[in-house]
Amino acid sequence: MGWNSANRIFDPVARALIDTGADDTTKRKVLGDLIGELQDGDWDTGDESLEDFLDDPAIVAAFHDRNVHTQDRGCCQRTRLAEAQERVTKALTEAFGAEGVMVQVSPHTAAQVAIDAIRDLIGGEQP
Repeated sequence: MGWNSANRIFDPVARALIDTGADDTTKRKVLGDLIGELQDGDWDTGDESLEDFLDDPAIVAAFHDRNVHTQDRGCCQRTRLAEAQERVTKALTEAFGAEGVMVQVSPHTAAQVAIDAIRDLIGGEQP
């Protein structure tokens, strides 16, 4: 028998962590532990709560740590996109200077750095 009412426990805790500005590490740890405990109580609708927090990578990661995904696996796509964006930003920053510092580079050069970062992310061959 499932436990749909666990959503009424999880969702307010997740929102409180967001509203108070908890860092990603804290959200992932606290909510991961909570998800585990709720699963032990037969929570089988965690994917419904996950749907409500797809815009928060730390919360998505907490669900993924406990093997909870949306039915369409759209949560995984968002996670991959967020990781790709982080890697591209990091590669551009490393190649052209610290964040907030304007450096003149050609669009071609910037594009090549971004392409290389994406290839690295997906494990593609480098030219």
